[in-house]
Amino acid sequence: MRKAFFITFLVSIFSIFLAGALFLAKKPELGRLAELSKVIRSESGEIINLRLTPSGHWREPADINRIDPLLINMLVAYEDKRFWEHHGVDPFAIVRASLSFAKSGKIKSGASTLTMQTAKLMYPNLRQRSINNKIKQMFFAMRLDAHWSKKEILEAYFTLAPFGGNIEGAEAATQAWFQKSPKELTHTEAALLVALPQSPERRRPDLFPDAAFRAKTKVLEAVANRINLEEKRLEELRKEPLPVRLSRVKSISLHLADRLGSSSEAVVNTSIDATWQRDLNSILKDSAQRFLKPINIAGLVVERKTGLVKAYAGSSSYTDKERKGSINYLTAQRSPGSTLKPLIYAKALERKLIPEGHIFFDAQLQRGDYTPSNFDKSFSGQVTLKEALSRSLNIPAIETLELIGADGFENNLRTFIAQDIGQTYKAGLTLAVGGFYLNAENLIELYLELADPGHNSKLKFKFEEDISTSSHLINSDTSEQILRLMSQRNNKGNIELFKTGTSHNQQDAWVINIFKDHIVLVWLGTPDNEATTVLTGRSAAYPISKDIKLALGLKSPKIRNDYKIAQNLAAKPKKCGKLIQYPEN
Repeated sequence: MRKAFFITFLVSIFSIFLAGALFLAKKPELGRLAELSKVIRSESGEIINLRLTPSGHWREPADINRIDPLLINMLVAYEDKRFWEHHGVDPFAIVRASLSFAKSGKIKSGASTLTMQTAKLMYPNLRQRSINNKIKQMFFAMRLDAHWSKKEILEAYFTLAPFGGNIEGAEAATQAWFQKSPKELTHTEAALLVALPQSPERRRPDLFPDAAFRAKTKVLEAVANRINLEEKRLEELRKEPLPVRLSRVKSISLHLADRLGSSSEAVVNTSIDATWQRDLNSILKDSAQRFLKPINIAGLVVERKTGLVKAYAGSSSYTDKERKGSINYLTAQRSPGSTLKPLIYAKALERKLIPEGHIFFDAQLQRGDYTPSNFDKSFSGQVTLKEALSRSLNIPAIETLELIGADGFENNLRTFIAQDIGQTYKAGLTLAVGGFYLNAENLIELYLELADPGHNSKLKFKFEEDISTSSHLINSDTSEQILRLMSQRNNKGNIELFKTGTSHNQQDAWVINIFKDHIVLVWLGTPDNEATTVLTGRSAAYPISKDIKLALGLKSPKIRNDYKIAQNLAAKPKKCGKLIQYPEN
């Protein structure tokens, strides 16, 4: 009987040991760590867009390298002195807690390690205070320690620790309470962050400043010796006030968040200039008020040579329902009007089919059933290439497109864009006047190439993005020629370099304005492509690009040779001699 009991006992012990070993060997599930906020940061690290977790929490992944060592040392000193030595569970703390329970009959928290707290934060079902849950916490903590480094455990804690309201994690906490990152903290700030997770609602500095003040003081006094805090300095910190202003993030780049929504990263660090983004948003919103609904406006600012996007607004207001503002008009396929004409002329110049001083004869043209005309329904006779470009005349552009080959040029554009533009049919000669539909992002990439061939001509939203630029449309010499032809001086004598475009029935108005280091694109139109009587590139889009220039402080472009040279290159047409000579008087 005893032998059978002993064997049963051994088998039970072995089974428990085996089950425990199998449990510890299993890779831990992420639990709540799998749910993170989607955060977009500007080039300076400022949050420009925040989307909460499905549970409504502001929770960013923690990076131990972005957390002040003072906070880490203070947390370990206060919560778990032997964190670096034990394996998830502190046996000395367990003995102490057990003796305390035996005396008082109540569960104390003294045995809880940081690893156990992390497990409890990851798995909400472990939070209930009971002996059974304490044992589970220990096993989960040992599993974490078996698979994760101490650094990873701390990062999990600093991702999930609650800091009042829906704020979780060190990144969110320092931004919300101190308006800064967790990289550099004061002793008072670090002490508050250690104290808050113990009672995040009752110690909120905005609601209960006295309780928060007492809690941070208690932490400082408890860890003073372990972090080598002198008494004089401790006394100063006891009196140091707490921050009491809770700052909420205001999202200013909602269309960009949609645009980058497919990214698997919880935090996306972008090239966006937060100040420029606010200025662009404000200009587009104010400008939209000058137009009847549902006309909307979109804008884009890109750095030349790098393609880095500095400001991105898909509409004048994301929340404007009447203008259907949630649509990203920068990715909507639209007629580009006359904006492709410089590329047509550039290709003809590159292939030596026309000289820079070429003279066109602007007159009625018919190709089969296609009878194009100019925007003002008139014809100008002999015009220079520069005049044809600056006045955006249709007939010279169509003749030039015919000269270089419409289908071949369209194939070049499609190869360069390298994505499905949604137009299956060939535009033919209508490409010169807006028949080749594309979106604003495609168009500004074409102008990145036009302005700076040989450099990156694809949009980049992040500094680290490596985008191949093997497909080039023109060479550097041709770029200089076409920019010189496009340039003109304003009434202040400053060089301007822009191209406007107006689509059929004034459905779309465009401007692409090239500056010294940046390119600005502005589009206006209606959500459903309705005809208008007010939208032209020159009168509607161009003035907005000037407002953007002034607000952002963009500098005028530099042209290697003055634009007057291009005018002088135009050959004077020879006068035809009189067929019949007769006395003048």
